[in-house]
Amino acid sequence: MTVESSWPIIVGGSHRSGTSLLRRLLNGHPHIFCPPEIKFYKDLLGQQKDDPLAHVRLGCSMSALNLPTEIWLDEFGAALCRCYDIATLKSGKKRWADKNPENALNVKHWDRLLCGNMAFILVIRHPYDIIASIAETPMKKALPIDIAERAHHVLNYINSGLSFANEHQERCILVRYEHLVTKPKEVLNQLMLFLGEEYDDSMICSLLSTNHGEGLEDPKIQKHMNISTENIGRWKIDLTSEEVNVINPILSSIMQYFCYEF
Repeated sequence: MTVESSWPIIVGGSHRSGTSLLRRLLNGHPHIFCPPEIKFYKDLLGQQKDDPLAHVRLGCSMSALNLPTEIWLDEFGAALCRCYDIATLKSGKKRWADKNPENALNVKHWDRLLCGNMAFILVIRHPYDIIASIAETPMKKALPIDIAERAHHVLNYINSGLSFANEHQERCILVRYEHLVTKPKEVLNQLMLFLGEEYDDSMICSLLSTNHGEGLEDPKIQKHMNISTENIGRWKIDLTSEEVNVINPILSSIMQYFCYEF
């Protein structure tokens, strides 16, 4: 299946699943502008973790207008899309993409805002490897500290994105992190075909470049400017048997769904 080549691209997935790597690969394409994360829905919907000022944030205070959330959210969203259009033209490209882990939770809002004229990419990675990677870069302000809560966090993101993808298969594609790093050209060729674009070697070559924009991004991606397979199966070393016993009951359903080893 192929989507319209003019449609925006929405990228989501659990934190530490490979969305930042895919973001840079997409941004390296001559037609696609994919900047660092813009926390639009996360901020307006109050999805910040343990935010002491949640009650005074814009999204919360909008309740004073007594309007359905979807109305004011889409009005602001239309302005965001216009800004994306302007920035895309300024970059010399033709099409924009928004990458945020939270897009796995908020893809339905994007879908409504864009009237279904969008492509959704859900990045999937072995859940145990995600948990191990989170421990390496904790992101205490965004992610839970307790390992069981982290597992529920990962499950929620994957299930939310997967639910939308299964309902809209003609506009959604899953990219497995393990496939992306072991056979990047093959996976990117398939992805570009789905997006109505042609694969370009600049996608991979551009990883060596620092010209990917400044902004909010997983700090680890800045230290790894190439594609590596070294983190596949890292959970076998990084997680203790006790930790595996804690997360297994929580993640077993999604592990079985994607036929991951556990």
